[in-house]
Amino acid sequence: MWRRCPPGYTPPASMSATFEAEPGRLNGWKEIALHLGKGARTVQRWEKLYGLPVHRLGREGGEIVFAFRDEIDRWVARTERERAANGDEPPGDPEAEAGGDPPGLPAPTPQAALPAPSRRGWAVAAGLLLVVAAALAAPSVLRRPAGRPWAAAGSDRQPVAWRLGSERLAVFDMAGAPIFEHRFGFPLLATTSSETWPTHVGGPPVVIADVDGDGRNEVLVRPNAVERAERKLYCFEADGRVRFVHQPTGTRRFGDDEYAEPWLAHRVFATRAPDGARRLWAVFTHGLLFPSVLQELDMRDGTVVQEYWSNGFIETVQEDRWAGRPVVFVGGTNNDFRAASLAVFRPEAVAGSTPAVRPGYACRDCAPGGPEALFIFPSLCVTREHGQAGVYDAWVEQGERVRVGVMQRGGASYYVLGPQGELLAAEISREFQALHAGLERQGALDHAFGPRDDADMFPVLRWDGTRFVELPRVKVAH
Repeated sequence: MWRRCPPGYTPPASMSATFEAEPGRLNGWKEIALHLGKGARTVQRWEKLYGLPVHRLGREGGEIVFAFRDEIDRWVARTERERAANGDEPPGDPEAEAGGDPPGLPAPTPQAALPAPSRRGWAVAAGLLLVVAAALAAPSVLRRPAGRPWAAAGSDRQPVAWRLGSERLAVFDMAGAPIFEHRFGFPLLATTSSETWPTHVGGPPVVIADVDGDGRNEVLVRPNAVERAERKLYCFEADGRVRFVHQPTGTRRFGDDEYAEPWLAHRVFATRAPDGARRLWAVFTHGLLFPSVLQELDMRDGTVVQEYWSNGFIETVQEDRWAGRPVVFVGGTNNDFRAASLAVFRPEAVAGSTPAVRPGYACRDCAPGGPEALFIFPSLCVTREHGQAGVYDAWVEQGERVRVGVMQRGGASYYVLGPQGELLAAEISREFQALHAGLERQGALDHAFGPRDDADMFPVLRWDGTRFVELPRVKVAH
């Protein structure tokens, strides 16, 4: 749910130094744009439209943005046809920063109008709707722009931006011209749009991406309906036709408690594996606590291909290749430990449920199976007072190491796992240290930041198939 750094975030010095020293790394939008021979605005747009593999560390307002030359070069070859079909120039043609973007496209901002796929290409997250001011709910928010009729069915214009409110979804092209409108027939809790959605609260309720690789963007929507039973996942074709509507049914038993429908649409992810395979994932939750289910859906009709049940929220799903094998990373929270978790699966074996220590958090009627590996990362002292930590990002570096970002309250902790799942490094962000110092001055904490907080970074646990074992500890960097 958390993807970027809050305002004022400064990356730990040791982490920044490591980043700068790695070969093949492009640091910041300017270096990425220079490598592509384009302006920064065009490069940022390509990330949003075509999944340019840009890596981020932290959260909105102070993120570290970087990329790898080899990943960028592979992406150039892979997306050339798609970009050409949309009228985008191939990389390498010099362009002026002010004149390189299509007319009418605003400069990217932290609240940009377009949903941003992940740095690897197609991992796209969708989050909880934000209840905004009543003024935004006025009908004028969805009013058709003057002189811009709705596009006819079959139009070849690409969906790019959206507005959602009252009972309606409106979808627009890159120039801001409307493509289609859909009326749900039930009221929504709030009105928002791709222009106003605050990215720091999580992924938007509307995700626009080429899910099936046919060169046309699909529109995935999880309307925050007043009635919980209406909080389903909708998939629209580029011209507004409904491809499918999906919502799980039935009950699940965790411990002695039975959890019944409705299951609420919480996240949606469109991923692309290193071999080019595309998959569509959806997360549904029982409510504000747990459980949640991750389902791979058939892109054609929304039928369930495979599913995994978690005893916490699922906030990120990504595909990658780790130590020579394809994997799916599933990150989020773990209510059994009140901590963060990262589950690792083979792409064709995302099934079963999260192993648990306490009986109340073990699924009693889920299908057999579970993650190939499961890692538990602790909640730090500040976080424990108000909830629990959650994995918000995980990615592979140089094919061998997995870097894991764990969102703590007001900051983050970071871990690096080796090719066999061993713990190689751990780090606490300066942002968290600053918050810790402020709370100490206020008397809300009884200790200064130091060895006690380093110890708080452990234990890191790994499920070995029968039990949770503690990984050997490492020195904590600051």
